Amino acid sequence: MKVTSRGFQRDFARMKARAKAGEIICVTAGAEEFVFQAVKPRTWQKALKGKAKIVGDIFSTGAEWEASR
Repeated sequence: MKVTSRGFQRDFARMKARAKAGEIICVTAGAEEFVFQAVKPRTWQKALKGKAKIVGDIFSTGAEWEASR
């Protein structure tokens, strides 16, 4: 769907609902174009929320780490 920046601002709730449904919205402002779309959340980031605490630095190479319960 193609829409002007003014129309996008006026109907933001409707545009947000369309983006959530999977539609890609191209917003035009003068000679520039922008893309508005919903991003799927990363569910793996919160997989351990409240269940375990990571002890140590998991991003360094060779460092030992463990999950506490």
